[in-house]
Amino acid sequence: MAQAFDWNTFNKETLNCDRFYINNRLQIIFDMETGDMDDFITLIFLLGHPLVNLKAITIVPGTPDQIGFIRHVLSLFNRSDLPLGVFDINAKPSLSRFHLKVYDTNDIKESREALDACHILLTYSDEYTIIICGGPLSNIRKAIESGKLQVGRLVIQGGFAGDNIIPPKKRIKRFNGQITSSAFNLDCDVESALIVLKDKTIREKFFVSKNVCHRVHYTRDTHKELELIKNKSFSLQEIHRVMNIYLRRNDIYGKLFHDPLTACCAIDPTIGQWKDVELYYDENVKQWGSKIVEHPNVKIIVDYDRTKFLNTLFAYAK
Repeated sequence: MAQAFDWNTFNKETLNCDRFYINNRLQIIFDMETGDMDDFITLIFLLGHPLVNLKAITIVPGTPDQIGFIRHVLSLFNRSDLPLGVFDINAKPSLSRFHLKVYDTNDIKESREALDACHILLTYSDEYTIIICGGPLSNIRKAIESGKLQVGRLVIQGGFAGDNIIPPKKRIKRFNGQITSSAFNLDCDVESALIVLKDKTIREKFFVSKNVCHRVHYTRDTHKELELIKNKSFSLQEIHRVMNIYLRRNDIYGKLFHDPLTACCAIDPTIGQWKDVELYYDENVKQWGSKIVEHPNVKIIVDYDRTKFLNTLFAYAK
């Protein structure tokens, strides 16, 4: 279970992340969407984590309803100064119905107070920055195509590792027999995903893929664990409150936590077990797969440590 974070007993070098620390905090940008509420949970998590300096947020697509919602969240955390970038402010409204249940809708006003996401990434990302991607890779692609993007590491939710990569004991039953699969975030913008995969300037790309994500549930038991420590930080209070709303339905077992797992792996890569692979797109079946090659292009997750995950997810300052 989570415990108070103590920097004096923490060895950041064991995480292979030491170069991303400035003043004892990881330098992170979060690229997100709002179709699924776990991106929202991830934002709350990053805003309050004792190891994270959240430098900026970029949104896909970045519509006024999304901007207004996120700006309201930032105001609650006294982070209204945080730079916010968008891909297409004129796209159709993209805030899910669940998001409208979380706060009084009278407190949230649509907004166009945001900059171009490419400008945000070029301004605030550098070789000491980790970008966490919880949605389609449209913003990352645009920044890459500018030829000016600098980033130390991408940690991306998406992709798939099949039977050729995953040992039998670590496979999820629903994916048994599969070499390839759909992958929602990457499928939303296949062209951008392929450009990110082919890019040679970003040396570190970690993919937290569905072959592991679909094992990661926030259950009612998880909720009871958080209940014990929720008052240790405003971030934990908000995660508990939001999940309380989500779990009101009796027919819900829990919530898959794709993006929170991804963010936790960005903070502590040892949560995952990783394979160096080539992540590819099979045009014939329109699905994603991984294979062992001489020159891999990514690290993909093949297993995770749930205890380490929860310790990171529920960490609070001492």
